[in-house]
Amino acid sequence: MTTLDLTGVALRTHDDSYPFDVSPFAHQREMQQLFENEERFVAVNDSPTGGGKTSAWLAPVLDNRMDAIAVYPTNALVADQQEAIQRRVDQYIDHDVAVLKATAATLAERSDDFGSISHGAVLDDWLRQEGRYSDQRILLTNPDIFVMMRRGLYRKGSREYKDFDVAVVDEFHRAGRKEQNTLRFLLDEMQSEDESVVALRKVAFLSATPDQRQRRLFEDAIEAPYYRVTEHETEERKAYTDSSGEDWFGVMPPVELDVRPAQTFSTADRLFEDSDETLEFCRGGRTVVMLDGIHEVGQVYAWLDDEMNGNVERIDGFYDENKAEKLDRFDVLISNSAVEVGIDFDVDRILFAGHNRESFLQRLGRLRSASDLKEARCYVPSTVAGTLSEQAERTVTRRELDEILDEAYPDPRQPDTFDARYSAAEAFEHLDDRLRNAPPDDHQEIKQSTLDRIKRHFGVGSGTDFSLRDMEAFTDALDWRVLTSLQWYRGDNIQALVYDRTTDRVTTYDLFYLLRYGDIEFVDQATFKKHVPSEQHTEIDRKERYVDGFCVYDGTIDTNDDGFGRSVYFTGPVLNAWIDDTSNTGRKPQLQSGLQIGVDPNGTGSRVPSVTKVNERLRERGERSDGDETGLLCYAVNGAPSRVKRQYNLDDFFFLYPIRVQNKELHSLAIGTDALYLHCHVLEQEQRLTGTDDESFLDGL
Repeated sequence: MTTLDLTGVALRTHDDSYPFDVSPFAHQREMQQLFENEERFVAVNDSPTGGGKTSAWLAPVLDNRMDAIAVYPTNALVADQQEAIQRRVDQYIDHDVAVLKATAATLAERSDDFGSISHGAVLDDWLRQEGRYSDQRILLTNPDIFVMMRRGLYRKGSREYKDFDVAVVDEFHRAGRKEQNTLRFLLDEMQSEDESVVALRKVAFLSATPDQRQRRLFEDAIEAPYYRVTEHETEERKAYTDSSGEDWFGVMPPVELDVRPAQTFSTADRLFEDSDETLEFCRGGRTVVMLDGIHEVGQVYAWLDDEMNGNVERIDGFYDENKAEKLDRFDVLISNSAVEVGIDFDVDRILFAGHNRESFLQRLGRLRSASDLKEARCYVPSTVAGTLSEQAERTVTRRELDEILDEAYPDPRQPDTFDARYSAAEAFEHLDDRLRNAPPDDHQEIKQSTLDRIKRHFGVGSGTDFSLRDMEAFTDALDWRVLTSLQWYRGDNIQALVYDRTTDRVTTYDLFYLLRYGDIEFVDQATFKKHVPSEQHTEIDRKERYVDGFCVYDGTIDTNDDGFGRSVYFTGPVLNAWIDDTSNTGRKPQLQSGLQIGVDPNGTGSRVPSVTKVNERLRERGERSDGDETGLLCYAVNGAPSRVKRQYNLDDFFFLYPIRVQNKELHSLAIGTDALYLHCHVLEQEQRLTGTDDESFLDGL
């Protein structure tokens, strides 16, 4: 165990006029000047957590009555920000502002109002109506809906978004490589359109400090001038231990940080081992516990709920109902990444697992906006704990901590050629779609500008340039169904629609978690409706076409002595033939039909014979799709998951599933975007091992 004394962070305030009647920080003044003086820009705001990044764009947008689209990574954050922005509007603004929350659920609710079953048409009608009755519109949505709007993926397209002046992307650094590429490319394209077609000219990314690759893309790939609004803020930020001082505002408090070792997904075990200390810590004030796995969350919640006298609450992807009430009343909150970003709550102390540098800093940053000393406890990999122990004899600033963690945490290998292989392919397919829907007179201009953009965004790899010819040749060799799947923001996944009898609610969740840990039974859709109260049937009708099973859930099973649930794997003759027919480099990601899932008990006797219902549903995937594509996007490689992760230096959150053939698990399957990342890793390693040069970019096709 090591105890670190961390300084707080204070930002200088300035006695300037500001729309929210506060003394602004330098980055807020800089952003305000950009909005008022620059016709076209891309800005990155990487000010510290709690430093007012939302106010930095919201104040000038409201002051200048600009229509804005704000994109948030989760629906929970969309809802939280709608409430926060509405409070600002009610407090400071004297004109009519429509603050709209657009998620799949809200669009479904609005469908009756506008007489349309297409979410795209509902959104268009809603925005048009608010444009007539309000002076200004602020649309809050998630990246999936934004990409569907821009790419016309709804059954009836949406165009009202083209009239918005501003786009803001929050927590941009939390998105994966594919998702970042998609958003950056589309926003650059929209900014470059004729203003009579698309009004967007001002774009802001709220993010962590850009790394070298991100800086290059912001500076060189995007056409609009790039500004980092904190670039000259050295004198505007200071460390403090006792008081932030006059004309300074503390955005992060000083922290006494207790550092302990634990493996990823094993923090719960350490909490149980340190049970007396854990309970004492949680009884010391309003506490948030942030863990890695949802099963860990469940275990710790059940234990603390039994041991503590106060209100112990749980929030995660499976238990996300009544979030506002839980955040208001908790004494101890158990969660995972569901409360890691954005959502505001008051907390005295935190206990968290830090599986990587970004998560460590994000979770520590939940202690904010107070100058008095706070307490925190973190569980990190043993190598990181060892590095931090070297700092125990001195006070560490937050900047120093950032640098120490950057050195301490290993960097998982990035798929360097992903941009030129798959993001370029995504852009070529997007170009084809645009040309099909554009007047012939516009084809040449659209094609040339898009090809230039593809080259700027995706033609620069790790130490080399890839030509448009290389990128187009790779695209031409891909299955058209893979190209179609790339048009969506997120990769493929497998989810079930769940009726949780313990809470009497319907939700969707990851199928593999349910198969590993759930006390469950899978049924057909008709039987599922008989279990669910009639008032929740509309939720079933809205989601049934997107899920691969219908599940009745009665809690979790007992794990075995090692803490494991059931064994879940892929199997079936389709995978057997695919593996036998090709090598890792000869195989390509593809949409595979006819996959089967198998489940073995974990030693407690818990089985899932109803998994046959899931496999029936998987075979019917194509019948639920609007297009001709069918199956699951996946990529198979030789080697068990643990070996494959070591071989390609993949992190603990890169999910691989075992493939069982003839009762042996000698192969692994990646699904969705992970399948594409893994394919790049395989080809890149083959090139390194064989000593081939960059011209081998097209190998493996």
